[in-house]
Amino acid sequence: MTRTISIGCGSISGGDRLEPGAELAGSGLVTYMGFDCLAERTLALAQVRRQSDPGSGYDPRLPDLIRLYTGFLSGGGRLVGNFGQANVDAGLDVTRRALAEYGLNGIRIGVVRGDDVLDAVRAADVELPEMGCRYRDMADQVISAHAYIGAEPVVEALDQGAQIVLGGRLADPSVWVGPICYELGWSLTDWDKVAMATLAGHLLEGGIGRRPSEPDRHLPLGYPLATVDEDGQLTLSKLDGRSGPIDLKAGRLGMAHEIHDPRRYLTPDVTANFSEVGFTEVGPQQLRAYGATGSPPPDSYRVLVGLDLGWKVVGEVSFGGPGCVERAAEQGEVVKSLLSRWSDQIDDLLISTHGVDAVFLGAIKGGYPADCRLRIAARIRSREAAEDVAEIYWRLYGNGGGGVTRAIDKAIGVTPAFLPRSSVDLEMEVVES
Repeated sequence: MTRTISIGCGSISGGDRLEPGAELAGSGLVTYMGFDCLAERTLALAQVRRQSDPGSGYDPRLPDLIRLYTGFLSGGGRLVGNFGQANVDAGLDVTRRALAEYGLNGIRIGVVRGDDVLDAVRAADVELPEMGCRYRDMADQVISAHAYIGAEPVVEALDQGAQIVLGGRLADPSVWVGPICYELGWSLTDWDKVAMATLAGHLLEGGIGRRPSEPDRHLPLGYPLATVDEDGQLTLSKLDGRSGPIDLKAGRLGMAHEIHDPRRYLTPDVTANFSEVGFTEVGPQQLRAYGATGSPPPDSYRVLVGLDLGWKVVGEVSFGGPGCVERAAEQGEVVKSLLSRWSDQIDDLLISTHGVDAVFLGAIKGGYPADCRLRIAARIRSREAAEDVAEIYWRLYGNGGGGVTRAIDKAIGVTPAFLPRSSVDLEMEVVES
């Protein structure tokens, strides 16, 4: 018989709803579920949590995930994800406690470590190209560094019987590449096969079919699944009676997202060529994908470096009716003038208006709104200055505005760097609940 794997999408970000994936897992159609729980912003927020509480920094949904997937795990299903975020070992502790709470004893957990590469980044004094400097120039502001690692330790964990694979910054598609290559017996150096696995992971991680479809908006939104056989035949689908299109348009949009060069999509597993990928609708809510090829991956890992950028102060106020945009602009100028006394403390200042230019910064013009909301955000070096600036935001009540809010948070930024693979030591350990 032809070997086949059916694997579902359980999450594409750290804030994703878990219930649709759990429904898919309970359908009996999949034996694996993959979870991407990270983005650059998500990892930065995980670092903020870990800074304030060293026992946090993992995906806070982990207890709920175990609760929702108790039946799936009891039936031998497997979960793979970067649930550990910025604190893999704390995530492991939470997972083991949750498994014990729901009576899931003897579950093997594969723990992938090594993506935390702060020491290697420091030793190599890596270049920070977006910042125009090297590590040493910002050493007092660097708080973390995580490498985007690939599927190899995932395959190793599954081979040792892990039902849950818990990693840190596992690269987005690698969460699915690992199970596909393991289950189908594909070598991680068979570049064309790994490219097809990466295409599957990329489409699942991109949330193909996760927008309500026009004719079926009354139906619950479903998450996608992929079926892959050992010959590389890839089919995407979803549960019957669930909204969200699995069609040519969805496939093309899903493939194109986050791709800079479709001929050289760089991942830690493969350099994938998606330029010849095609799609065929093979049934209702069923899409065949084909044509991905690959070559060896880059010699370096991409690294996400976390930076302490001081404090972020945000204030907002609403304006409505005729002249609301002009009144918002006037109030923005007033506050900008008042903030000038802290010019030596403010590194960034952004004044925008929701409903007018908050997303496109004026590049796309719209009609005049019935109401709008002025937003003033400042990045400030010291906590003391941030608190002073927050007090100024009470002045936003001028010009007939209302509904003032203000908030002070740590400002954590991220910037890319690169490390040779030889500088990154990955470790995989299997433990039992």
